[in-house]
Amino acid sequence: MAPQLKLLFVEDEPDICTIVALALGRDCDFSLTTYASGVEALKDIERSGHSFDFALLNMRLPSMTGIELHEKLRQLPQLSGLRTAIITAGVRPHEVEAYERPGIVGVIAKPFDPHGLRDRVRMLVAGR
Repeated sequence: MAPQLKLLFVEDEPDICTIVALALGRDCDFSLTTYASGVEALKDIERSGHSFDFALLNMRLPSMTGIELHEKLRQLPQLSGLRTAIITAGVRPHEVEAYERPGIVGVIAKPFDPHGLRDRVRMLVAGR
């Protein structure tokens, strides 16, 4: 059996957290760790030294954007190669390039199909 992929999920909207937990958390291929804010995630990850295979970060978080959080996480030695998908509302196809940064491999628009989220995440993790 292949090891579980460790996914970091940072989202401040409880309903979205529930949807993602149902879509990904019950998948035996994923181990999902969720935080409600970037500050909380950074503080805990710095303290614990946790590492993750992939991150799903909400763009509009309290105190910082998902891109800012992604860049701070990649400054930690254990996450220097972290690959991330940004989750955001109201993004248009021509706006996606504004999210391009090293390690940001995709943008997932809200609202998203919870049934297709698992496959989308698998594709992004695989680099497709």
